[in-house]
Amino acid sequence: MDAKENSQISELVDREKIREALHRYCFAVDRGTLEQVMALFDEQCDLELVPGKRYHGRDAVQKWYGVYMSNRMGVLRHLIHNQVIELNGDEASSKSYFDAVGDLKGESIVVAGYYEDRLRKNGGEWKFAEKIIRLDFLVPLHEGWGGKKFKRVLIANID
Repeated sequence: MDAKENSQISELVDREKIREALHRYCFAVDRGTLEQVMALFDEQCDLELVPGKRYHGRDAVQKWYGVYMSNRMGVLRHLIHNQVIELNGDEASSKSYFDAVGDLKGESIVVAGYYEDRLRKNGGEWKFAEKIIRLDFLVPLHEGWGGKKFKRVLIANID
């Protein structure tokens, strides 16, 4: 095997490890522990919620997830899709959509948004250096995400 083939295999392995980090994140946030969530974050990390606030440093990130985990929905499942990964040595960026269903105060909800992540490879493991959670909507299931506040475009009317 030549150097080019080794490089390609290494890149494929890194991409798969980054995908797995995001999948582990979903399981940890939905059903896991604070320790499982934080194990996926680098020692130097930030979290940003849009809309919302930015949390600088591991202590602030852990504090936010601690509050989240103690108030987490009884039922929550979120799925990641359309992930795009860009590698740059021991750093990477990942963008992916998420859709989630859950219950909030006894009512079924639907949630959608996307993640913008920066990851850092440390000791062969990819960990989140920055996670940006961009929320498109979080609404009761019966209400849906359409309506007056959202512009609707019919595909049949697009020229």
